[in-house]
Amino acid sequence: MLPDEANSDRWRTFLHRCLSQRVDVDEFKGLSKLMLNRSPVKEDELLDLLLGARATSSVSWDPLLPVYVDGLFFDSHDRHKSHSRCYDGRLHWCHTRTITEAADLFAAAAGWIEAVVSWNNENLDIMQQASGLMSNPDAVSLFESVGILLAALFNTSKGIDALTSTWIDRAHQGLKVKLGQSITSYLPICVDVSLPLRHRLDALQKEFNLYGQQPSKNLGNSEIDGLNVNSLHFETSVIDGPIINTRAGLYVYLNSMLVGRPLVDDSVLINFLTNRYEDHQEILISEMITAAFDVLSNGVNRNESGRTMFLFRSFLVNKLPALFSAMTTASMVPIPIEMCITQALSRLDPNAFPSFSQMFSMQGSSILSDARQEFLFACANHRLIPESSIERLLGENPMQTLPVGGPYQKDDLVPQITTNLERADQLIGEIESMEGNAGAIVRAVTEGICNSLSRRPQALDVILLFRTAKQVLQPLCALLDSWRWDEEQGENQLVYDEFGSILLLVLAFKYRYDLSPSDIGISSNSSFLVQLFDRGVRSQKLSDLSEKQNRDLGSWITALFIAEGINEETMSSCSPQEFYLLVATLFDQSLGACESGKLDFDTVKGGFEYLLEPFLLPALVVGLGWLGNHLWESETDPAIPLKALLSLVKPSSISGEAQAIHKTVLNITARPLEEQLKDVRTRHQSRTDIKPILDALDPYLSFRRVGSSHRSELDNWAAQPAGGLPGSIRNTLQALVLWSTSSEMAMQPQSYTHRQILACIRILGSTRVLAALLDELKHQAETGNLDVALDIAATIVCAPMAESFAVDQNCCQPVDSTKEALPRCPILSLRDSLALQHDNVPKISEKDPVRAEMIVRLWRRVSVLAAPPSQVSNIDVSNIIQNMHLGGVDGQDRIDLEPTAGDVGDGGVGEDNSDNINDMLDKAAAAAAAGMDGGVGVGQDLGLGVGDTGMDTTGMDAIDDVLNAADMAVGNPEFLDLDMEGMF
Repeated sequence: MLPDEANSDRWRTFLHRCLSQRVDVDEFKGLSKLMLNRSPVKEDELLDLLLGARATSSVSWDPLLPVYVDGLFFDSHDRHKSHSRCYDGRLHWCHTRTITEAADLFAAAAGWIEAVVSWNNENLDIMQQASGLMSNPDAVSLFESVGILLAALFNTSKGIDALTSTWIDRAHQGLKVKLGQSITSYLPICVDVSLPLRHRLDALQKEFNLYGQQPSKNLGNSEIDGLNVNSLHFETSVIDGPIINTRAGLYVYLNSMLVGRPLVDDSVLINFLTNRYEDHQEILISEMITAAFDVLSNGVNRNESGRTMFLFRSFLVNKLPALFSAMTTASMVPIPIEMCITQALSRLDPNAFPSFSQMFSMQGSSILSDARQEFLFACANHRLIPESSIERLLGENPMQTLPVGGPYQKDDLVPQITTNLERADQLIGEIESMEGNAGAIVRAVTEGICNSLSRRPQALDVILLFRTAKQVLQPLCALLDSWRWDEEQGENQLVYDEFGSILLLVLAFKYRYDLSPSDIGISSNSSFLVQLFDRGVRSQKLSDLSEKQNRDLGSWITALFIAEGINEETMSSCSPQEFYLLVATLFDQSLGACESGKLDFDTVKGGFEYLLEPFLLPALVVGLGWLGNHLWESETDPAIPLKALLSLVKPSSISGEAQAIHKTVLNITARPLEEQLKDVRTRHQSRTDIKPILDALDPYLSFRRVGSSHRSELDNWAAQPAGGLPGSIRNTLQALVLWSTSSEMAMQPQSYTHRQILACIRILGSTRVLAALLDELKHQAETGNLDVALDIAATIVCAPMAESFAVDQNCCQPVDSTKEALPRCPILSLRDSLALQHDNVPKISEKDPVRAEMIVRLWRRVSVLAAPPSQVSNIDVSNIIQNMHLGGVDGQDRIDLEPTAGDVGDGGVGEDNSDNINDMLDKAAAAAAAGMDGGVGVGQDLGLGVGDTGMDTTGMDAIDDVLNAADMAVGNPEFLDLDMEGMF
């Protein structure tokens, strides 16, 4: 046995290196087991050594220390039950035995909280105070540890005695006041601390009346000094009910994602689901499947358009299996997907899935049955379930066979696309099929080539199920901005052709989904696309053009209307970017010349026909935009502009190659042109030359997907007898609550469209929409359904909407602010309105405490669902003991941690290189594979004797080299159920 002092030195070195290299707690426990067998120490001495390691830490407080203490001392539930100390779940050991010591612990915790909060308020500005301290995951971990300690002490007889003892309160100069003030300071800034802990402290504060006196001004905001003291403490007195994840809540969220532009960002979606379900992945997957079928069934019942039904179906068949496949790959434990599917299907209305003979007479049910079968085939395609399970899950013989070859791999497709354009068209067509392969195709197509995508609007929707608009368009926009060519690149017409194809795809995306520059990923105001979006359809005065622009404009007018066609010189002297910014002025000058008699109409029409060539056709988007504005603004006879518009919208002849591009141009421009032409018809009711243009535009009017409502829907919502649009929101929430609380959850889903919420926000504003939700929450509280209603209302508040989606994405994946402007929400969202209401809770509570309580409880639920993902970094600590010489007694099995002259630190700790470290690491892997006992305690009293390891002494040489980073948060709800009675 080595001398005690030598053992202590080795432990100091070991602890110092574990802290400095940030070893996670599991690996720390494994290494400690080996250390205890080579350098035994008593548990009291080890605790002193561990706490003394703070002196060598590079920070004043180290979040790893309490985690290490927890790992060493509090992990022996089944051992030493007869020991004089308390062993119970997690916190098993403490030397505190008297009321005085319990009071000292309360006072110390209160003082620590007040000191940190004071530092937070004195060193951070008001904006930083809201998130500065708690944005640090280490601070969250420490604060949660202190909260756990307080909650545990409250539940012991000694703790209760300390709080109810008059002489203890006097001895500590007002212990209850200090403790009340600290808890009041603790709760508001600990939104990231686990919700069960906050609820427990809320309840204990109310039970023991621990509100203290009004906090001193240096711990609060001077702006609230004039408020009533009771109102300041109102929020902490609000007790939450149980958290209920309703079927309607997720149903609403998926509706909001798919109602208009698909708002599907994997990081945002996974973060919401993780916040909602925590680690319950089986429940998550099962309820996602149920919700996706609910959305599809609701679409059938509401007679949604074929395009909308296609998107709902594609989300179920194409997106979900790919998402589940990624989840199972990342999961450390197997996920029983087949069981999840079985549970999900059991919750659906069996009448929605008729027998084979019934399908031909029930079109809606046929859609659902086909989707169910396609979903199962896609799951088998992704290797989530065996093909043999499909028949059992269907309950009948499948009507098709599993596609051969399984899911596509992106790397397999990219070479095919780049070398064969026909293969690209074929694959884009397959995006619209229901075989579960859309994800791989989308990734390949967006990386390989974008040509022809703009011709398939539904393909764009599917792309946004797997890639955000920014991910798809940002590199294309950068390419258009930086487009350069020289003579070596060959024919200029090909350059215009390639440029126009990419530009048309960007324009199709922008118009179909009403994308802002930030949605697309453009941050520079000097961008060509920003200029085109802002002023592309506005003509410029000749006097405002530069010399080069005047020269280029003259060249194009000559080429189109005077010369015999467009030559290479015209295009080579004018880049595509310069040309597109001149198109509106070109139209203005050409039609102006025609109207003034300088050019006859046939000449103008012949010149415009050049714009129907594929390499120039995308310019027609700009030209038609100018024409529509000109007709709407002009007070003169519109005959010539109308004739020009008809010739471009319905050309007498156009090549087959140009027809598909022309359809895309009309898809983009038809809706605004229709609105402008209808206004012109109102002013010129006798004209007969407008209707043919409107008829030609009619097939292209449904291109947009922005979640806007039909006029009939708006009229129906506004006509609600109980309050118009606000009343319709209350009715909708009420119906969703009724559906969620129904005993027969297999019934058809409640009719719902998120267009209603979007329309009300855009017409009434988010403040009035939130007010309607709060009114209904008050009503549901009276009926006993508040907890259910809160989940649905919170989901509505958290639901993604196009205006705020870029902000949501930035919360999960922050942009580099040095390269890109931070996204902003152009409207006040529901979350913004709720935040403003929450700030006014003290005032509201004085006049309407019930409403204030609804705000607080809704705010808490929304805060949980919308919380950003943890920013705890994964630190590579894979070489914690690389410089330790590992040996043994007599130089063979001893862990040699003797200091050397080469390493003199705070504790005089040295290092020594090891020659046999690789062998030991190999033994570690072998030991782990052989089933090495992972339980770790401290010394023989804590069950760490050699006999407990299941290994002989030579096996102690094995040290696992998989030293992964630890998630140092202490947010384990089971801490809150401690019985610390035996500790005192």
